[in-house]
Amino acid sequence: MSRMCPGEFRVVSYNVPDFSGDYRCHDYGDPHAPRIARLREKYGLESVVAGCGTEFEGFLALKRWVRKQWDHGLWYNRPEVDDGLGILEAVSSGERFFCGSYARVFVDAATALGWPARRVAVSIEDCEAPRDYAMWNVGHAVAEVWSNEYRKWVMMDPDINVHYERDGTPLNALEIREAWLDGVADEVEMVQDQPEFATPDARHVRLALRDPTCRKDYDEEVNRHLFARFLRNRVMDYYARVRVLTDRLTLEWVDRRCLPTFVSNFRPLGLVRLTSSLPDVYWTVNLVRISTHPSWDEEGAKLAVTLSHCMPFFDHYEIRFDDGVWQRCGERFDWPMREGVQSLSCRGVNSMKQTGVPSRIAVAYARPPEGTGYY
Repeated sequence: MSRMCPGEFRVVSYNVPDFSGDYRCHDYGDPHAPRIARLREKYGLESVVAGCGTEFEGFLALKRWVRKQWDHGLWYNRPEVDDGLGILEAVSSGERFFCGSYARVFVDAATALGWPARRVAVSIEDCEAPRDYAMWNVGHAVAEVWSNEYRKWVMMDPDINVHYERDGTPLNALEIREAWLDGVADEVEMVQDQPEFATPDARHVRLALRDPTCRKDYDEEVNRHLFARFLRNRVMDYYARVRVLTDRLTLEWVDRRCLPTFVSNFRPLGLVRLTSSLPDVYWTVNLVRISTHPSWDEEGAKLAVTLSHCMPFFDHYEIRFDDGVWQRCGERFDWPMREGVQSLSCRGVNSMKQTGVPSRIAVAYARPPEGTGYY
């Protein structure tokens, strides 16, 4: 009876990104949920990013679009439903909102397009009992969206209409924080888009005075100073504290340079989990892991492949052999071997037909030598 041997398998190229953290810790929403779908259709979001040459250009186009919807300010009436659609419907009735609403509209619009996104709260270091023109202006809210191009989360600020870069690479909120606290803020460029931030007018002041927590001397002069203070360091000092907002809890990054605080602007904070573990706050998404083991039968040698993913809105996998066409596949399949070098590329595809980061492995295969009793 003949014995069977798979021959020689040698990996010659391996580009399979590692998963980091647990992407399931956050609820990304559903691109097909009725209100998200209505947001996409009513405001023509697909046309907003149509024609963009890259995914990142699409992020910038979406950020610009959100900024153009209204100027920063306070509201007479809150939205009936506090989501992206509800905020924009209130804006159409003449309402204005501040940073948190810009971030929420961006995140919901990104979700509608199939881009994983999340809200991030940032604040100055001395946020507990602020004095002078910092009072009542200790924090800011921005959005982060996952970039397949850069394989990381990148920050988008649709309120001020900026993003930040270092050496030409877009930064996330924590990277902005590190540059500020490390004293290398000059190495970071705040990339200003149009239209720029508009300092709120007298209407904002009148509405602010209705808030019982508002400082009692708040007037147009204080208003100007407050926003001048906000913008004076290109807003980078507002990244001293970074809190990632999930639907389950808030994750705050801490280290010895900026110790935890339990109060912000004289108010106790809600449920916050403190962490200095990067995967807790910067988990990966849109990646595919390739697992293989050799197999063989009378038809020849093969690699049995199993795929896993960390992709929100996941729909299916696609694979490509060598430089062939992408084709749909299941999570398990056999990869037939032939003599020589061959490659396999895999990626996830979500329910909005957005593709993830490709993983690729190349294998050199050689059959057993003749006359050895193996085949």
